[in-house]
Amino acid sequence: STSMMIGSALAFAIGCAVTTYLYGITPPVGTPAQELWSKFQPQSTPQITLRYFDIRGRGEAIRLYLNELGLEYNETSFTSQEWREELKPAWSKMGLIPFGQVPSLSYNGVNLVQSHAILRFLARKHDHSFIRMTPEEKAEIEILADSTSDLRGQLMKIKYGSFPDEKQKSDAYLAYCTTTAMEWLKKFEAYLSSSAASSPSYATFLLFDLIDNHRTYCPPAAFSELMKANPKLAALEMSLPSRSKLAPYIASRRPA
Repeated sequence: STSMMIGSALAFAIGCAVTTYLYGITPPVGTPAQELWSKFQPQSTPQITLRYFDIRGRGEAIRLYLNELGLEYNETSFTSQEWREELKPAWSKMGLIPFGQVPSLSYNGVNLVQSHAILRFLARKHDHSFIRMTPEEKAEIEILADSTSDLRGQLMKIKYGSFPDEKQKSDAYLAYCTTTAMEWLKKFEAYLSSSAASSPSYATFLLFDLIDNHRTYCPPAAFSELMKANPKLAALEMSLPSRSKLAPYIASRRPA
């Protein structure tokens, strides 16, 4: 009967958990034994420090995800001048930034760089929904995450590009937002409709940050058209800031 099957499965999980306790073997991740085992493990608070400029930038998706996961962290923020003159040479010498770039994150003495690598590390450590996904589902999440960098890079070329005057820069934003951005966001909309990436994950916060950047830099009318054409993205952009763990952070966060 169904009750006997459930009872047998529970007994098996308990047996596996007891075995791991006696012999010091951790059960395979994602199994019922692992889930049961984890409930009996001491949950120490990790020591986390994030280092990034005093803007949202590449650090913002990490901040959002840390808050969503309920992880406390310290942050060292700094200006471009402080970075060039003091911190980059010092941190390079210390081995904190092997490629001379931030964001940098220290987690219980483990030093990490590259924003997507940091997010994946946090997902594997703390995001139980991600941990339980199949390799195929995780690959779909990673495809979504990495694709956000392609579009972000094109937007940042305008933000940090050289223009003769502000009007030409504004014209460049408008042209981008009505062509390139529309084409790419439609691809994201379609991908969310047909993949495991529709489930919340670390990629969700990269995508939200990407949309948020478009709200900041696209003319209001152009951004409105982007959202009208992509209702799933619009729903994400509107709903995520109201999540209980994110609302306090988003209400007080730094400028873009």
